[in-house]
Amino acid sequence: MVDEEKYITFLKRIVSCISHGDYYSVKELSQLELEKIKKEVKENKSLR
Repeated sequence: MVDEEKYITFLKRIVSCISHGDYYSVKELSQLELEKIKKEVKENKSLR
């Protein structure tokens, strides 16, 4: 499960990028976060 604090930080970054009209950064941040979450899920599954 995604940590609430990390998720809030991520959303704040997205809102900041959108506020500045930097949609490319929104896409990049989303991709990085998605890869990070996938890695964490994979690691958690391998520990079980």
